[in-house]
Amino acid sequence: MMETLGVSVFHLEQVFAEEEVCAASHAATGNPLSKDSKVYDIEDLRGPPGVIRTKGASIVCPIDGKMGAAYVHCLEGDDHVGEATHMLSYSWNYSIGDIVDTLNDFCQQNQLDPKRTYIWMCCLCVNQHRVVENSAQHKSGMIASTKVDFFAIFGERVKKIGHLLAMMAPWKAPIYITRVWCIFEIFTAHRMGGCKVDIVMPPKEKQSLEQDVVDNDRGINALYETLGNTKVENANASVESDRLSILGQVQSDVGYSVLNNLVNDLLRGWMQGVLTQLVETRENTNNVGYVNFCNQIGVILRTKGEHSAAMKLHQTALTICEAVLGKNHEKTAETYSNIGEVLHDMGNYEGALSKYEEALALILSVFGENHSDVASAYNNIGFVLDDMGDKEGALAKYNQSLAIKKLVLGEEHENVATTHNNIGLILAEMGDHEGALAKQKEALAIQLSALGKNHPYVASTYNNIGFVLDEMGNYEGALAKYKECLAIELSVLGRNHPDVATTHNNIGSVLYEISDYEGALAKYEESLAIRLSALGKNHPDVSFTYNNIGVVLYKMGDSSGALLRFRACRAIREPALGADHCDTKECLEWIERVKSEMQQP
Repeated sequence: MMETLGVSVFHLEQVFAEEEVCAASHAATGNPLSKDSKVYDIEDLRGPPGVIRTKGASIVCPIDGKMGAAYVHCLEGDDHVGEATHMLSYSWNYSIGDIVDTLNDFCQQNQLDPKRTYIWMCCLCVNQHRVVENSAQHKSGMIASTKVDFFAIFGERVKKIGHLLAMMAPWKAPIYITRVWCIFEIFTAHRMGGCKVDIVMPPKEKQSLEQDVVDNDRGINALYETLGNTKVENANASVESDRLSILGQVQSDVGYSVLNNLVNDLLRGWMQGVLTQLVETRENTNNVGYVNFCNQIGVILRTKGEHSAAMKLHQTALTICEAVLGKNHEKTAETYSNIGEVLHDMGNYEGALSKYEEALALILSVFGENHSDVASAYNNIGFVLDDMGDKEGALAKYNQSLAIKKLVLGEEHENVATTHNNIGLILAEMGDHEGALAKQKEALAIQLSALGKNHPYVASTYNNIGFVLDEMGNYEGALAKYKECLAIELSVLGRNHPDVATTHNNIGSVLYEISDYEGALAKYEESLAIRLSALGKNHPDVSFTYNNIGVVLYKMGDSSGALLRFRACRAIREPALGADHCDTKECLEWIERVKSEMQQP
């Protein structure tokens, strides 16, 4: 029990921070300490004892019987110390004020009593006297100095406490992921299993997220920048041997990419919670500001695959626009476009086209032909026409869009890249592979310069290049591009996003082409599971995956399984696309072919 004692949140605020830290000075410099002081300043292990070591200097450690005890072993009373309910994973570079604010906010959000919420945190619960002694003997503070399996001992501690709070701040560039001991703690929680992990941050970070994502109009790009920069393999430690030991353990066990994605999953969960809280608490002011708020959050939610929540926000924005701004206002047109994008993602192509055309008519009446919003409207209409099978119509709209974008935005704008990409896809579908590849490489160069290498648009372009290479028979090149795409998507979007499903599907198609039917089937099944969860059972994309599974099962000799999948495909395509759509006809042809071979009526 002594190894898993924790300090109460009440004690951390009222005694440690308020009474002890704020009344003390830096042990070496003599500068006064405050709530803004970092843990490194409160207890600088390179110098004379600070607040933490001073507390236990004259107390015998109950664990090893030597003089000098951990801070936590100096406390008495249930309001101050008890069996740890949570472990705090944090950096000594955080201020004690931010740590206290974070833990108080966590208690408030989860209706926990600060006097009965006990936190195991290394600065107070590890005997810092022994850490300094080991360092003086030229040993690592934690790993190299022990003759026992430190990884196993710490793992048991994490498992026993059972709830890790990973403090990541600031949200845009968490110090946490730059410190190898923080990485070790979250890795251990993941590896042990049965340990709950929550992201916690100071309340001011929620305000920062709102300002960056909504008020500063940076939107979804601010989230992508944060998620794309998660690289646990670049974490540092004050002792090099500790860094090498921990990163070596991570890489040999789960690998850096798995842990990077785990951290990003947790960050996405925190962001989702904050955005949900914003939607629930933000006052509806029935003005342009609230319209912008609803549209910004709606776009983020749509990109995350939260279509129902996104639609609700855009509908709220539209109601305000029509009532307050009028039906002919540019914000009304913007909201029509946003609703169209949600409908498009959900597979309602007719509904999406209708909204896009309403948006175009409004924008033309407000701005005239040569405006970036007009170009975006043409692009959206082209996109949905492509999905409806009208390739010629789509290409015409894309070319209209591109001409306006180049005129208004310039050759190197990210929106110009989007249309280059879309034209490239149409050209590939029409058999002009060289022309398609040229367009997509042009798009990629612009996007890398404008958005950076970790943006989903860059991933999408890698995916499109992979598609063209696949069509050209360059399967090795296609597979490489799809894998580049997948790495970005897993990092910034998460493993359950519809775009990830698309990439799994595309990888499966390449594996099918090279006759790796088992590998192809596994990828198709991964894609199907994500699409069913994220898009629902009646989405057209689900039908494509059923069709692909049917084809590969047919090739593997499982005619009954293939027929089942083709019928599932037909059940989606006929009502969604119509009996005369080329994709529906393809599915019907497969059904008749398999039935004929099985001699079924």
